[in-house]
Amino acid sequence: MSLVSSFSVSAKTTGCFDNKRFCFELTPSSSSLYLVSVQRKISFPVTLTLYSNELFQIPSQENSLKPLFHANAFLNTDNAIPLGVIEEPETFWETMRVKWTVGRIDAKHDNTYTYLSPLQPASEYSIVQGFNGSFSHSGASRYALDFAAPVGTPILAAREGVVIDTKDDGNKGGPTPDFAEYGNYVAILHNDGTTGEYFHLKYKGVVVTRGQTVKRGQLIGYTGNTGFSSLPHLHFAVYVAKFHGKYVSVPFSLADTSL
Repeated sequence: MSLVSSFSVSAKTTGCFDNKRFCFELTPSSSSLYLVSVQRKISFPVTLTLYSNELFQIPSQENSLKPLFHANAFLNTDNAIPLGVIEEPETFWETMRVKWTVGRIDAKHDNTYTYLSPLQPASEYSIVQGFNGSFSHSGASRYALDFAAPVGTPILAAREGVVIDTKDDGNKGGPTPDFAEYGNYVAILHNDGTTGEYFHLKYKGVVVTRGQTVKRGQLIGYTGNTGFSSLPHLHFAVYVAKFHGKYVSVPFSLADTSL
């Protein structure tokens, strides 16, 4: 999912996000210009967009600057990606913005895969909001499932993969989007590039760590009522990352239901 997190600038040449998940570098490229590049520092894919009114296209010759305003990057290797050039580093750092989503923009969901219901036994946990649910399952989260469950119910990985993001320090929840930032979650990267995302976990309810490989059916955390949540439940969906901090859910099937 799209993330907003801490940002730090070091010596006016480096700016890092999300505890150095990725960093922007400013490198002098001429007497008056700095090249802006971005590089991931954690070996997981990230799809991001940089916004800045100070950003220009990399010129083919001196003084042929054209405004760029934003630039996209898919970070799937450890190589630095050039994005554009700037003239004033201080102004750039003060005004730049970035939006990103963990996961691969080139993901192609394996529609033949059948997911395990993340709460077991499946017959004991009803789906209170399904695909196209009128409360919150529309647009990017059209293909999502909400399972009603008491706080503290064990959550199992619906599909094997690698944990690429977690949060479990949120301790608030409520029925409006204002509470979304407090939602705890686990995001697991699948081998087709999609991410399985488990939301509304309880405070300190994550039991896996970033970079950990998990098997289908493995315990990954415990349900809660954090974030944009009107009752204790688990939100589960499969997503593909998009630029501009966006994402889109994809339809999937569960082994234990009619989905």
